[in-house]
Amino acid sequence: MTSTKSNVKQKVAIVGSGMAGLVTAHLLHNDKQQRYSVTVFESGESFSLDSASLSIEDESQEIVDRIDVPMRAFAEGYYKNLISMYKYLGVRYHSQLFVYSFKKNAVSETWNKTGKEGYFVYSSNNHGFPPIWPEGIDLFSWLIEIMYVATCYLWWSICCFWIPPSLATNSRLCESLDEYMKRIMLPRHFVNFYLLPLLSSVATCTHEALLQFPARDLTEYKRQSAGGDHYTVSSVHEVQKTLASGLKTKFSTTVTKVEVLQDERLEVSWNISDNVAHKDIFDRVVLAVAPDIAGRIYQPLEKAMAQIPTTMVHSIVQGNGMKVAANDTKATDFVPEFTREAQTIHLRTSASLAQTESIHVLGSGAMVTTCPFSDVSSAQNVLRSVKFLRALRTPRSRHVVNNIFGENLTGPLVDEKQSPWSNGDDKIWLVGGWCWDGMVLLEGCVVSAMRVASALDVDIPWNALET
Repeated sequence: MTSTKSNVKQKVAIVGSGMAGLVTAHLLHNDKQQRYSVTVFESGESFSLDSASLSIEDESQEIVDRIDVPMRAFAEGYYKNLISMYKYLGVRYHSQLFVYSFKKNAVSETWNKTGKEGYFVYSSNNHGFPPIWPEGIDLFSWLIEIMYVATCYLWWSICCFWIPPSLATNSRLCESLDEYMKRIMLPRHFVNFYLLPLLSSVATCTHEALLQFPARDLTEYKRQSAGGDHYTVSSVHEVQKTLASGLKTKFSTTVTKVEVLQDERLEVSWNISDNVAHKDIFDRVVLAVAPDIAGRIYQPLEKAMAQIPTTMVHSIVQGNGMKVAANDTKATDFVPEFTREAQTIHLRTSASLAQTESIHVLGSGAMVTTCPFSDVSSAQNVLRSVKFLRALRTPRSRHVVNNIFGENLTGPLVDEKQSPWSNGDDKIWLVGGWCWDGMVLLEGCVVSAMRVASALDVDIPWNALET
């Protein structure tokens, strides 16, 4: 009897097929002891990790580019686990140079109206030094601006390394980015038109939302990525294909509820396109979804998840003389040739909106605009317009997340009851870019997936690799 019981696989439901969901599923599916039967539930018609990406072709129907939406660039140093995983999986990635062109929004702006739209050009890791002289700015003003920016950026860098943000205690939350920058007396002009545009292009949110992030998120990102190269994978589809190999998946399936039964097993309810409700019993459940969705699916999480803000991020792909490739099978296998040529990212800031739109110009000439000031999705040259939900960070949400994952060293606040639910309780786990104490980026997806694997005694094969 014991031998028979040991051969019965535990059923695991993984809700969501972004990076976190697929990494978790891949690790459990490839467990050396083969103890887990994994089913991935995805509300869309395909895995969500690469669902918004597209291949484009020119007028001769020749595929000219594969565009990952959103862009999945990653910085050396900060993404240690992601890079180790890519190495283990054999995913191709290469260093990518970027040129950041800082511009002001020319419409309805009151500052510097007499000047040109561009006011500074910066090369990643200063690969282009000295900085490019923007058109329309006289030499003396440009040199003064270089010295001003260099001095402010040096002070910001020194502070990141030597003046740590105030951490949380049992009587107060941690320091926000806004509070930290006021404390270190970073000039407001530099903050509004240099630092926030650059950081908001990483965090994909408004300046106001970014200022509410825990300061530690940004200082740690700076500390760990300083001096490191930026990388991009040859194709996110290649990553998705590798991670999803052999997985049992239910597409067009919306999970509506997870309920704990009396025998401690878990009942998962879902709807499919026929609008018929379905149920099945699982031994464990992993929620790889946005916090508000996790709160709706599993009721004990509702109150905690309501304290984690989210935002809708809009991305638009444009290209003149181009169209989306019709042959999707052929298109997804296309891998762009690696080139050392730098790609330009225009960071256009609106002082009145307190927002920066990022326009990434690819080697093919196609452009990806993220967080646009206005919706231009109906324009003639638009190839794709997508919106995706992104979790934001605040000192309060950081405290909530750290409570769930057991990373609050100070314990609960004086006026707060200890959270009744911790990750893994009821055999339910949370994974995602927001499920760790750091920026909401791909590294968080991998770290949270590895956390589940460790809890279930599953080997993480890339842990033995050196980054």
